[in-house]
Amino acid sequence: MRSYHRCHWLVMGMILGTCIPRSIDAQSPTPTDSLVGRILTLAREANPRLRAFRSALAVAEGELRAAGTIAAPALEAEVEGIPDGIDVSNAGQMRLMLDGELLRGARRSAQRGIARARRDQAAVVLELAERGLLARVRRDLSAWIGWRTVAARLVEEDSLLQSAEEGLRARFAVGEARYIDVLRLRTERLLVRAEGGEALRTSQEGRTRLDGLVLPGDQAATALRQLLEGVGSAKLRFPFETALPPPDVDSLTAALGALRSGDFGVQEARARADLLRATLRPQLGAGVGLQRFGDPVNGFDTGPSLRAGITLPFLTGGFVRRQREAAELSVTSAESDRAAVAGELRTALHLVHDRYVAALRRLEVYDVALLAGAREEREGALGAYRSGQLSLIELLDLERALARAETERLRAAIDADDAYARFFTTIAALALPSVRASDLEDGND
Repeated sequence: MRSYHRCHWLVMGMILGTCIPRSIDAQSPTPTDSLVGRILTLAREANPRLRAFRSALAVAEGELRAAGTIAAPALEAEVEGIPDGIDVSNAGQMRLMLDGELLRGARRSAQRGIARARRDQAAVVLELAERGLLARVRRDLSAWIGWRTVAARLVEEDSLLQSAEEGLRARFAVGEARYIDVLRLRTERLLVRAEGGEALRTSQEGRTRLDGLVLPGDQAATALRQLLEGVGSAKLRFPFETALPPPDVDSLTAALGALRSGDFGVQEARARADLLRATLRPQLGAGVGLQRFGDPVNGFDTGPSLRAGITLPFLTGGFVRRQREAAELSVTSAESDRAAVAGELRTALHLVHDRYVAALRRLEVYDVALLAGAREEREGALGAYRSGQLSLIELLDLERALARAETERLRAAIDADDAYARFFTTIAALALPSVRASDLEDGND
């Protein structure tokens, strides 16, 4: 019976964190990996949010192709001195002019700069939103499979307690056990079943989020449902991915280009300021055409007609000055917004980094081989309890300690996957203003 006590204290030691941490056991590829990869591919292609971002990028690319094109000239006709108000053919003067603006290079360049910044920002939005979505998919898969595994372990615990209850009832029938022990065992089973129900509910939340990746009724929804059913029916070992080392915050931010959206926002503000300055400069226009003048008696003369004009914005100097100041302020505002986002993002990512490191440390505490040995000892403990060599309290303590160690290891793995996904969802939520109101927020808080 000392072996059972020894196992009990080893398990309790793992729960209390007194074991020496070891490296996380590497998970070998499973047959389900291909299914998971197909789910990620389907989510990338069929998610309505990403489709909207792709459409926005296509629109931005079209606007860039059209930006800065030469404005169409204007064709103008003038008729003066019409006899009797209706005899146009004998009008005293007729003019046909083709007018256009000259020296539009600065404005065209600024317009293309604005369109280019918008196109580049739309590309960044799509890229980071896609990374954030795929991180959520992996996190939700982890929650779905992980909590389902927790529920299965609790069902196994309930089965053992049920077996113990049957033995206790037999002993109670012959006066060898107390009724208080029967009540305690029933209470323990109720607690285990309640925890199992909560684990199943949390697991279903992950599955529901996965189902919501595509629009209901869409062809992709049917394909996704079939893939999820394949993952659900597979004997998937969890954790099903190798825990990755915590990334460096600055390196991750640079690698993902998390601040490029802010950079392009500054570029667009500068291009808009350039466009405003170009608009406030004197604008030169010119026209060329034909003119006919005279009268029916003396005859009509026809000849070329030229026209030139220039705007004089300096005559409204106060307005021009205020407009230029507003343009400079818009650039300063964009730069300040970028700096603010950079600070907020760095702080948020450091918090995520700390959470991920803590999850990895929790995961390292639980030794797989030690847990396997404890499970073998449990079978012997159940037999010893039935033969009266082990008390009910000792059996319940042992089973509860072992179950807690195993389920806590699963929860630590789920938390690790969730914390790792937060690196990407945090970047998508903070670095992209257009995504902040989207469905990229965290769903596991």
